Amino acid sequence: MVLSYDEFIKENKEDNLDYLLYYAFDWDDNILYMPTVIHMERKDGDKWMPEDASTSKYAEIRTDTKNWRYLDNDSEKAFSDFRDTGPKGPNIFLEDTKKAINEKKFGPSWNDFIECLTQGALFAIITARGHESETIRKAIEWIIDNILTEDELYTMYNNLIKFSYLFNSDNIAEDRILKGTPSRNKLIKEYLDNCDYVGVSSPKRGGNASNPEKAKEDALLEFHDKINNFAIKRGTKAIIGFSDDDIKNAKHIEDLYKNLNKEDFSNIVKYVVKTTKDPNNITKVTKNITESSYQSPGLESSILKFTQFGNMTDHLYPPGPDQRQDDYANLHKRSVKYLTKISKDTLKKKKKRKKN
Repeated sequence: MVLSYDEFIKENKEDNLDYLLYYAFDWDDNILYMPTVIHMERKDGDKWMPEDASTSKYAEIRTDTKNWRYLDNDSEKAFSDFRDTGPKGPNIFLEDTKKAINEKKFGPSWNDFIECLTQGALFAIITARGHESETIRKAIEWIIDNILTEDELYTMYNNLIKFSYLFNSDNIAEDRILKGTPSRNKLIKEYLDNCDYVGVSSPKRGGNASNPEKAKEDALLEFHDKINNFAIKRGTKAIIGFSDDDIKNAKHIEDLYKNLNKEDFSNIVKYVVKTTKDPNNITKVTKNITESSYQSPGLESSILKFTQFGNMTDHLYPPGPDQRQDDYANLHKRSVKYLTKISKDTLKKKKKRKKN
């Protein structure tokens, strides 16, 4: 979503308060340049000639009904490779994901997505494809198991352990070190359970891709509602980012944010929309909401001073290799440090009183 996480975090600190960051990603040509094609027909004189189109090509021609149409004028045939029910079945999404990665066809938001996984940040995949949630999730599990480096997996798992303690999760990790297949780990499974995987034209969502802008809007608002409720329950504030390579989709979401009723999402304080059509000229539009407008009644003095990237969590679980796996040692060291500080402060006060 953001070219530099560090810069983004620094940009979004207001009045010494940190906010939880959440992300919504389009998939095709944004995270990966997938090899999946749309089966189209192009008008050649008086004839319609079959011609497959890449997703980026389709984004350009989909409104040109004079020169382009679906194969046999049938949308099901045209998008058969974008559905679980096509000739190649549901495995096509995973196979095309593997192929895109093996060929290094990384999209403009690939690094942001990997960083999102590494930090254990909740996310939503919102794509115009017609795959069901389980199909999309399998590809992400494969990425976690096969693409994340050992350091990235370590950081991810360590962050999830921190969050499980801070949010009183029922699935607090039993193992301090990640073992076995990562995506089968109880804590990582819980993390992925809380993320959204939405193929807006999937059968479970009506199966209609005729208006992807509106369909993505609906899915994004569902994600917003979940995040807002999550933030309210924990007394925190949230920032949500959205990225899409389709200029029309991105503009639609920009307009949506401009007209959102702030009362509907009381704990979301900022929206960021990135248009990634041109990787060399990524545009970002930010919608700021004043803190006072988003202050939930009764929570004025209960804002948690932490983000997914540090502060309180780093105090509870320091990153040093000699101590990060030992909670008892961490607690003991902090207790000693705190008592030492109190003792010094008390001694200073006694000396001051004696002098006076």
